[in-house]
Amino acid sequence: LAQADGSWPRLKTCRGRGCPCAFYDASRNNSRVWHDVHTCGNVANLRASRTRRRASVT
Repeated sequence: LAQADGSWPRLKTCRGRGCPCAFYDASRNNSRVWHDVHTCGNVANLRASRTRRRASVT
C-alpha cells in the first residue's frame, strides 16, 4: 500500500541506539529521525552535547 500511494520514503526506522521502532514521518520536509524525540532524541542530543563539550575542553 505504501509503495502504491508514494508514501514509502516516509516510512523510517528510528535512529535511536538499539531502538527497534518504525514510524511514519509526517513532517513537512521529511526530516524526522527518531520515533519519539523525548526518548531516543533526548539520549542522542545529550550524547552529542557531551561529545562537543569534551572536544572543546581538550
